[in-house]
This record gives sequence, C-alpha cells and structure tokens, in this order.
Amino acid sequence: MNRSWSFLNGASVLLSVAPWCLLPATVGTEPSSDEILAKVADSSIKRYAVAYSGLRKYRLRNLRFEKEATLSVQVAYRPGDGKTFTVLERLGSPKLSAIVEKLLAYEADASRGSKLADHEISPDNYEACLRGTEITGGRNCYVIDLLPKHKSKYLIKGTAWVDRNSYGVLRLEGSTSASVSMWIGAPRLQQEFSEIGGLWLPVHTGAVSSGLLLGTSELEIRYGDYLITNPDRPAPSRAADSISQSRP
Repeated sequence: MNRSWSFLNGASVLLSVAPWCLLPATVGTEPSSDEILAKVADSSIKRYAVAYSGLRKYRLRNLRFEKEATLSVQVAYRPGDGKTFTVLERLGSPKLSAIVEKLLAYEADASRGSKLADHEISPDNYEACLRGTEITGGRNCYVIDLLPKHKSKYLIKGTAWVDRNSYGVLRLEGSTSASVSMWIGAPRLQQEFSEIGGLWLPVHTGAVSSGLLLGTSELEIRYGDYLITNPDRPAPSRAADSISQSRP
C-alpha cells in the first residue's frame, strides 16, 4: 500500500489537533465536532433499519510465507438480527481462509442490535477534531480526526471524510485501537463507501497488518451486487456453508 500513514497517540493527539477544534467557533458557520459525530450516528441508524444483501470478494496475502487465499462471500443483513455471512467459494491457503472466516465471525457478532452502539462513529465512542473541508469523490466533505475513548478492535484511530449533506462516511483511514487477534494484530486500513439506494455502504477495504506469528499480511475486500430488500422478508440467499453469528 503506497499511502503514507500518520497516526498520533494519547495526549499528543489532543494537543496537536486542538487548533483544528477551534475552527468552527472561529468561523461560526460549521457544526462542532461532536455535532458532526452525532449526525453521523443518526445516518448510521437509518442504515441499520434497512435490510440488504450483497457479495464480497476477500483476498488475504501473507508476505512472510508467500501464501494467499481468496473467498467469495455473500452477506445478508436484517435489522435486529445483524449480518449473516455465507462463504460461496474458498481458494488458496486453508489457514488464511480460516483467518478471513474469523473476521467474518467478528463482524457478524458486532452487527447485532445490542452491540451496534459499541462501535458506531458517535460522541459516545470518539473524541473528534474538525480538520477542515475538502472535495472527496465529488462531494463536499468534513475531514475529522477520530480518537477512540476506549480500546476496541471495532473502533478506528484515524481520519473520516463525512459528506456535508447526508453525514454519511465516504472514507475512513486509520488503525484499530486494539489488536484484532494474535494473528493479525491491529491492522492499518482504508475503507471507502458509496451511497447505494439511500444507504452508505462499503465498496472497498484495504488493510495491512503485522502479527507476531504471520508477519505482514495484506487484505483487500471488494463489495458489490448490493440489493436493498424488504425488511419483513429474508434477504436472498445462496446455497453454501453459512458462518453463524454465534460462531467464535
């Protein structure tokens, strides 16, 4: 990955971004950082209320052992029930495939209604400072730096680009505030979103991780074939092995 990553820690973050936090008060025309976070959370609530399905292609490559695995996966989301993942095809290293399936199990667990608030971008989970605005993906965006209020493998320490009209997140860059697992550590990631059927959904994720056992690994996820469905009916499914939400 060719992007240059820059993430600061602890008190140094608060000190270094403090001047940015004064921008809204100085200009008097922009919402505060907390107001932006609150509106982002409201936008997420709308997404959680709608059922959808889609397809994903995972590619995990380990540099130390020169191994690779690709998985084709269907995701189905239902409000209240969360996400269900179905693996349609596995190719390559069984060990790397198992790591991807573990990530799917983590995401399924985090998508349950009772846990959504634990990882959403909101004032409860993050300190934020407004860096400014810029055009991203043809949209005028707020650029805000995020500092998690507690360590979690579901919270990102980094930067978010937020659409000024819908308050959907277009791009997210950073690293998880806690290690995801001993296999992959705390990955650095870049995630891109697009507005599909009125919902802001992920379209691409790139991540680089470094763990004690596997060394450096690169993960790419491509998302597509989204279908917004009637929340009163099950999302379309395809025959294959399902990854249960309760799977460890």
